[in-house]
Amino acid sequence: MSYSTQPTFIHTGTWDDEMRSHPALAWMEKYTRNIIDTRSWNTPASDWHTPDFTFQKSTGQVVEGADAAFKSVAEVYAPFSAHCHDPAFLICWETSSGWGMFGIANLWWTLAAPGDSSKVKDVDGKEWDGVTPGAFRFEYVKKGDEIKLARTEIFSDPSQAMVLMLKRGMIKSEDLVGA
Repeated sequence: MSYSTQPTFIHTGTWDDEMRSHPALAWMEKYTRNIIDTRSWNTPASDWHTPDFTFQKSTGQVVEGADAAFKSVAEVYAPFSAHCHDPAFLICWETSSGWGMFGIANLWWTLAAPGDSSKVKDVDGKEWDGVTPGAFRFEYVKKGDEIKLARTEIFSDPSQAMVLMLKRGMIKSEDLVGA
């Protein structure tokens, strides 16, 4: 068995200047805050993604091609009227085409359908319907000064949001069992 080593950028905590010192992570903050967390789903996929961008949902389903995959990203976040990613731990390494990154983050969310529920507060004191910790893996491609996202994989447990969606009538129990 052979092992190889390479420099790795490791960051603990939320978005900050230390994290922004890495070009891929600075790019990721802009993408997350300006596209994903603002729900800018009408942005052309080609602005931020490679043509062969691939998206893997937490279900394991894989969607390929920038337009279809970015549309699928929007569908994952569709049940929420608002959401916000707050990173907690990031590891980024150089690849032959750019960088790879693995991160752990909290997804703070509020469902699109109103209803009573106990609220949770993020670190800034903002109230949300829930928070889902998750892990994410990304592949970035760098060509000249341009960085684009080539792959996103989400690893999370959406059951908390699903239960609340069921309680608020956004989905029916039949939807969960495929009946």
